Amino acid sequence: MVSKMLTNQSASHWICAAVAALISTAGDADASCILSVETSQDQLVIRHNPLEGEVAYGTVEVNLVNRGESECIVRPSTLLRGEQMGLSSETGGTILYQLVDEKSRIDITPRGGRSLDVPGGRSVRLKPGERSLEVISLTAFPGGMIGAGRYTQSLDLTFSSSDGAVQGTRPLTLGIDIATAALIGVKGELSKSRAVASVDLGELSQGAKDLPLMVYVISTGGYRVSASSENLGRLKHADAPWFVNYRLRLGDRQLDLSAVDGFEVNSLRARSDNYPVRIEIGDTAKKRAGVYTDTVTLTVAAL
Repeated sequence: MVSKMLTNQSASHWICAAVAALISTAGDADASCILSVETSQDQLVIRHNPLEGEVAYGTVEVNLVNRGESECIVRPSTLLRGEQMGLSSETGGTILYQLVDEKSRIDITPRGGRSLDVPGGRSVRLKPGERSLEVISLTAFPGGMIGAGRYTQSLDLTFSSSDGAVQGTRPLTLGIDIATAALIGVKGELSKSRAVASVDLGELSQGAKDLPLMVYVISTGGYRVSASSENLGRLKHADAPWFVNYRLRLGDRQLDLSAVDGFEVNSLRARSDNYPVRIEIGDTAKKRAGVYTDTVTLTVAAL
């Protein structure tokens, strides 16, 4: 009988100990780090003209708030959602990028699906109720030949403790808007006078002549080339009202310079086109000797 009473007392003791352990664990949970990750925007999208520069740059601010009852010690990282790394669009093409924690200057780009943990990196320390403003920068490298449109990638911006436990996370969409843009130029045997490029046609004679020139167009998509002639498609004598008619051809495009003329190229992708220049000179018989000139202006507009 005595032995039975001792057994009951022993069981009661262990039950109390288990209850005490549960209470202690609950108390630790209440005092844990509870990190809130807040941003003023859910996406960081940069507008960029690749014909004006090779690199695009932008930043996003992230506000960290410790809403728990113990100190938070975390480091930023990024995690993809099963996608290949790179900003991509529906029309094709991928743009590489780099993400950097600006305060520590540590690279947190998710190469291979997640960013690598760099030993010795800066940790963010927040006491209960304390907050910190972090800045994450995006640098994109579209290069010169990329089509117009929006290129994006979605990922998770995470903040983890030293043991790898995620204390806070925030979804973030990265993007770059490639602007519709085009530029035009002339290369070849040119001379410049008063910032105007010119070419010597030599002795004028009726017929076609290939000029040592190439008109080039670089664009992020479709474009329209327009051409206008100061003398409406005529070479004018320098000192008298004498004219020689001519036609201008860019590649296989013949232009009527008696008025503003041009052509369009439709494309959803970036282009780099070259147009050899040919001139077709009209009747030169019975024309007064001298120097004949005309000024042609070429412009391009993105579509």
